[in-house]
Amino acid sequence: MPETFGDCWRRVRLHVPAAPTFLVREWVNAAWKPLGRMRHWGFLYGELRLTIAAARTVSLVTLTNGSVNVTSAGGFLAADAGRQFRVTNFPAYTIQTFNNAGSIDLDIPFGEDSTVATATIYDGYATMPADFESFRLIADPYNQRRLAFWITADQLNILDPTRQGSDSGPRLLAQRPPSTYLPTIGRVQYEYWPRPTAARSYPAFYNKMAARLDDTTVLSGVMAEAADVLVAGALMQAAQWPGTPDRPNPYFNAGIARDKKAEFLTGVQQLSLRDDDQHPDDLATVHWERWPLADLAYNDQALRATDATVADLY
Repeated sequence: MPETFGDCWRRVRLHVPAAPTFLVREWVNAAWKPLGRMRHWGFLYGELRLTIAAARTVSLVTLTNGSVNVTSAGGFLAADAGRQFRVTNFPAYTIQTFNNAGSIDLDIPFGEDSTVATATIYDGYATMPADFESFRLIADPYNQRRLAFWITADQLNILDPTRQGSDSGPRLLAQRPPSTYLPTIGRVQYEYWPRPTAARSYPAFYNKMAARLDDTTVLSGVMAEAADVLVAGALMQAAQWPGTPDRPNPYFNAGIARDKKAEFLTGVQQLSLRDDDQHPDDLATVHWERWPLADLAYNDQALRATDATVADLY
């Protein structure tokens, strides 16, 4: 039967009965976090789907320089919140708030001259789940290929500095700053390129971060029967805690701390070998240098056909 977080901290408490329960629980979590970062574990393998809604235009939109509020004659939808908004080729804003069909607020004040124009509302950014660490694969079922996700903002700024390119679906995801949309603020975010215009859905696999353990946590994968590794990591910290003036910790011992650290690291290494049998981690063998920037648009002719203004690529 798989072991749980509760099994771990209770076993630690048997060794250090002087320690408060909440401190013991924190020791287990403190051992869990570095363990989760030591490799891409099979039990931290996640699936998601990047869903893009079709772009649309809204006419007679009124924008005021220095204001976040945008108005229209009833052209906005509740589903527009969190999507991107632009009235010229560049820059793009994020719709922070849907007030009503005639009013929205942007994430930052409108920086261009006040105007009445036709706006484009589209999904320009992909916001990741809260537990996202890194991608393994984004599959493109429309072209039977994978979407590139290892592109830097600097590379995209060279490729298309004013984001002129658009197509039915993107060919890559480039890094960008974290989300500014309040419901997902601070989450990892990527930019789709070219700007997508049609509804699309891309399945993806990713590596999860090691979230904090709690009483609902059941250890899985190679950890299912390896709670002793977490216990060793927690006891390493317990051996460094002197206790309180009125209740000293008998387990406080530098030699025990060193032994438990060695036991913890050895256990992690053994778990890693077992995890390789279940979920081989071959990311290190992918030679990204074989994926030149021009190939991201399939070939140079296709790139010119979709974005003829990028003279540097000729």
